Amino acid sequence: MKNEDKKSSNFENKDITLLQLKRVTNVTKGGRRFHFTCLMLVKDSINDTIGFSLASGNEVSTAIKKAVKKAKKNMVKYFSSPVRTVPHDIFVKFKSTKIMIKPAPAGNGIKAGASLGKIFKYLGIKDVTAKIIGSNNKLNVTKAGFLALSKLSWKKNVL
Repeated sequence: MKNEDKKSSNFENKDITLLQLKRVTNVTKGGRRFHFTCLMLVKDSINDTIGFSLASGNEVSTAIKKAVKKAKKNMVKYFSSPVRTVPHDIFVKFKSTKIMIKPAPAGNGIKAGASLGKIFKYLGIKDVTAKIIGSNNKLNVTKAGFLALSKLSWKKNVL
């Protein structure tokens, strides 16, 4: 019973967001084989950590479980205390995706693309403006966003 309580309480403290779900087809001599890839964003509200991962499986539920498990292993804490906005302008390039992040005045809100907006929301950043230039691939945008955050907080983030 104690183990079940720990597992359920541990799972309740995590906010999980599905960023992308794709059905991938592998065409072979015998026909088509389908599997699913899943990009997940996970936040632990107790430790104020955030992580993301990409995983694949033969079914949607398997892909989601794998992605959540991988994301829990790669969780990083970026800010020791909640911040209202970013301290300065940031420009990051990851592959063909370029991201500009700028601080915004109080009350402006989060003005960013879908993946970046969810990352900022999970981190508790209330006022920020971001622009995605180049590729809008959600995986590359997410990686570039985490790379920008690592530049902000002096954390080494391995992609």
